[in-house]
Amino acid sequence: MMVDAEKLKLVEDRQALELVPTWEAQGWWYLAGAAIIVLIISLFIYSRRNKNFQDPDKEKREAYKTAQSDFAELGEMDPRGMAVGVSLILRGYLARTVKEPALFETHEEFIGRHDSLAELPDDVREETSEFFSKLAELKYGPGKEADPDLAGTDGDIVDVHPVAEGIKAEGKTLLERIHAA
Repeated sequence: MMVDAEKLKLVEDRQALELVPTWEAQGWWYLAGAAIIVLIISLFIYSRRNKNFQDPDKEKREAYKTAQSDFAELGEMDPRGMAVGVSLILRGYLARTVKEPALFETHEEFIGRHDSLAELPDDVREETSEFFSKLAELKYGPGKEADPDLAGTDGDIVDVHPVAEGIKAEGKTLLERIHAA
């Protein structure tokens, strides 16, 4: 028996890389990739759209405009009424801009707090404190008949309109200084 030597010859007709299984992309891989891309784009758009960018000075400008319009709305009144109105306007402005609780405090509580108006420069803080003390004297002090500044030489009551307007003007000036600080 003779064996054909040609048949027993070792022949390598395949390359080694042909034996390695090939990876074929299946449909779900395409869907997963597209979903990831859509998710990234959606998160980017969502973060850009919902970014609450707030101008740090916006509240201060709005409070200033409100205070200015409140000053303009103050009509003619006696010094005590003007002092109350100016005090409320300035305290409201401070409450909105520097988160000062002065609007909700009595004058004694305000001056008793060591950290009152801490965000303001020293000169403005002192001027504000002095002005609030002056307003407190007008609001809680004796009536105009006991005030020597308001009484004439013969004891008659003089026109209090200029005094009230002076309080209003001082309040506006202080508002300007606080706002600029």
